[in-house]
Parts: sequence; structure tokens; C-alpha cells
Amino acid sequence: MRLIVFILTCVYIFCNAEAQELRRGGNWVAGYSPPVQFSFTSNFLVIDTFLKHGPSISVGPSCISDTNGNLEFFCNGFHVYNKEGWPLRWENNQTDTLNIPLGTKLYDYYNGDGFFNQMSLILPKKNNQYYVFTTGMSDGAYDDWKVTQTEFRFDVLTYHVVDMDANHGQGEVVEKNKILMQDAYLSHNRMSAVRHANGRDWWLVKPHRNEQRFYLFLVQPDTILGPYEQVVPFNMDSIPIQFGIYGIDGQLSFSPNGEWMGSTEAAYQGAFVYHFDRCTGILQPHHFFKVPWMDSTLWDFSSAHCFSPDNQLFYIISGSNIWQYDLWDTTINSAIHISGHDTLINYFPLYSLSYLAPNNQIYIGASHAIRKTMPFIEFPNKRGLACGFRGRGNGAFSQPYTNLVVPPNMPHYTLGAAKGSACDTIRPAIAAVPQQNPIVVPDAITANGDGLNDGWHILNLSALEQAGIEVNEVALFNRWGQAVFKSKQNNFNWQATGYASDTYMYLIRYRQANGQTGVQKGTVTVLR
Repeated sequence: MRLIVFILTCVYIFCNAEAQELRRGGNWVAGYSPPVQFSFTSNFLVIDTFLKHGPSISVGPSCISDTNGNLEFFCNGFHVYNKEGWPLRWENNQTDTLNIPLGTKLYDYYNGDGFFNQMSLILPKKNNQYYVFTTGMSDGAYDDWKVTQTEFRFDVLTYHVVDMDANHGQGEVVEKNKILMQDAYLSHNRMSAVRHANGRDWWLVKPHRNEQRFYLFLVQPDTILGPYEQVVPFNMDSIPIQFGIYGIDGQLSFSPNGEWMGSTEAAYQGAFVYHFDRCTGILQPHHFFKVPWMDSTLWDFSSAHCFSPDNQLFYIISGSNIWQYDLWDTTINSAIHISGHDTLINYFPLYSLSYLAPNNQIYIGASHAIRKTMPFIEFPNKRGLACGFRGRGNGAFSQPYTNLVVPPNMPHYTLGAAKGSACDTIRPAIAAVPQQNPIVVPDAITANGDGLNDGWHILNLSALEQAGIEVNEVALFNRWGQAVFKSKQNNFNWQATGYASDTYMYLIRYRQANGQTGVQKGTVTVLR
């Protein structure tokens, strides 16, 4: 095992931590075959290799440390590995394989490497257990992409449970491939989480593929509630589209204080910023920050972003440029250019996902060319060029072992309770989640008998069962108010057999675990 130590220019240590949770994010794992470990838990940034050199980590990694600052395990989107780089085990001493509840075609295509941004995320559960969230494709969605070439989407969201006390302290996947959503239209790049205002629970957020529609889950120690669907009313007509394929090169993240959420993807020429209420989980639009159009031949599309440690500044990262914005300055000329394309395309790294490290510096991944270096922003709270961007040939972080690719997908584990809010403590009587539309159903089906999206049914059955929500009655009506379908089962599946292509109104009556009843209404369009 080899070791290399770099002295940090901005010292940040954990001795002043008010809570042990500060150390959860103290280690990063990054790098493509072999990965390396970044340790931020002292006055030095320590770079270490693993005993096992086999794991491949592309752009979908996540990792977590224990409350003492020791790396627990990491995930590449399909497998989890312990702190030495060895895969954790599943039943009968078999190597685990995650993210394959509805088929293995995506796994086989990429040979078990998570090849998509923010493909996995790890959250503390209780004791020494952890939730691992992954997003991927069913075999049907894979066929849409590779066989019929009709569309590209992720359609499955799953969770798994890792117990690091199991297997004689070596760790084990004790639950896996539990479906939270299926048959859905999900972004294949964006997934993030932020701590609930009570300081214990978490909000997990997964966006729709190409709409301002978000699916939120309330992650608690013993259960996962949701999804709770929200449509954020941005005026999309005024927002420029720069790339016709939705969801490419995207990132979702929260500010360190949890009050802002950002979203970027290559389809749009800039970044969306939202206000977020950690108590209720409600998203509100703030502003779409537009970046100046650059050269599309250099893959200069908006792909990443990051908030400053003081929650005042916002960085948008495209393939070839970095821009800085004041979050409260929404004027058209507010962008400050921090860095641009400075060499031939064959040697330029092409910027990618960016994250705020425990040392309060922003590290920026790369997706091209020489990647044993990683650019970073040394003083991200400072405005303009005083932020101290360090790029290739100008002090970028460097190590000799591997292509670093991107930093891991990690929420702000340091965030605690929102002091003084309505839910800064854990009070069961408080309604902590938005209760509108807890049942997720398609808003359109293509009932043409091809076996793809043919039926109208509940997409989040597993989540409803965990939350104790029971469907009492389902009814569908045509435009004249005549009932065309009724059911009293959770697992209904209406195929629209014998009914015309049209828009139908539905009504779902349900009962929650606490005995309260609700009614959900909406429409579904039948297409052929």
C-alpha cells in the first residue's frame, strides 16, 4: 500500500466539531481502477491506495465514514466495498450486486461500473447501519435505449441496507434491491439528499428526466416515506435550451445550510436554483442563472455546480468554463468568469461534477484528457478571481496513482437541526412531509400491446407499503363522467382494453398508517 501526503493551504480540522456527524464526510473515494482515498480528517490531506486494487470507480461513486472519521465503505453504483477495497458479501458468501431488481442488462453493458453521475448515495440509518440508494434501468428501459432506440431514461430507484457490524465486523449487505420507484421517467444523473430540520431524518430527492418534477422521500431510521411529488413552477418558456438530449451531464446538490437546492443538466444553458424548506420538504423556484453561450464543439454544456461554504455564492461549471454568481443578484449580467479553456482540447480535462470538501474548498472533477490532477477553488467564499481557482498548470491537486475522474456524491453530513424552526426537534405530531399526492401513477400510457408502458398502475408500491398507506378505492372516468374502471387493490393494472385514446380522470381513496384518509385526483392520457 502506498501513501502520499499533501499539506493543505487552508487548514480545516475536526477538533472544533460540535457533533460526531461532522466526521461522516471526512473521507472521499475517487479514481478509476484503482480508486484512492482522500482523508480530510487532520491538518493534512492524505492520499492512500487500497489493499485491493480491483474496484472501478467512474462517475457514480459515493462513500461514508463512521463518527470517528474512519472510512466505512464506498459504492460504485452496483457494488459496495469495504475500507480496504474488498467487496462486501451477500447471502451464501456471494459478492453483492446492487441496482438490478428488474434486470442486469445495464450492469452487463458497463461490466459492473457505475457510469452515470450521482448514481449512488449513502445515508446513515441507525446504529452502524446505512441506507444505500441507487438508480438504474430495468431490462425494458435498456431495450428502449439499445434495441428499439426509442428513448433513454432511468426507470428504477432502489435502496439497500448495509450493516457494518455484521459478518464479524467486516460488514454485509443485509437488504438489497428494494424498489422505491419503477416504470418511472427519472433523470439518469441527478440524485442528492439533505438533512431534515429535526436533525435526524433526511430528504432524498430524485428528479424527473426532463420536467421540473421532483420525487422526495423522507428517510427515517426505520422506514422510508414517499415519494412525494412536487412540480416546481419555473417559467420554462424563458429558459434557453442548449442541448436536445435531456438529463446529460447533470448534478443535483444542496447548499451547506440546506436552504438552497441547485440543478444543472446539459439540456439547459445554465442552472436552476430553488429555495428548500427542510421542515416541510417544499421546493420553491428562486432563479435560473444563465451562462453565456460558448463553443459547443468543446462540449461546453452546463454540467455541474456548487454552493460556497457561506451559502452566498454559486458556481456553475460547464465543460470548459467556470462561472461565479451572487445568489441574490438575479440581474442578467451577474456572471463572473473564473476560468476557461486554456489548452488544446486533447489535453484539456473537461470539467465535471464538483463538491465542497470538508476543508471548505471546491473540488472539480474531469471527464477527459489528463486526469491525475483535480482542479479546485481554494477560497470559494471570495468574489471574483480572488476565489483562487487552481487548474492544470496552476496548482491543481495532483497525485500519481490513478485517473481521478470525479469526487464522490456526498450530502452535507455536517448539517444539523434547523434551530428555531417548527420542527427542530423530533415530534411525531408534526406533519413533516407534504401529504399531497402520495401515490405515484403515470400521467400517460401507450396501450398498444408492445409490453412497454401499457398499463396504468401504482409506481411506488413498495414505498406505500412501508409507509402503511392502503388504497381503499380506485376509479377511472371518461370525459362524460362514466366509470370505466374500478378497483380496491393496491396492485391494480388498467390496460385500457376496449377504450379510446383519450384523457381519463381518476380518483384514488386511501388510508394512511395513522388512520387518516385522503383522496387523490388527476388525469391519465391513453396514447396508441
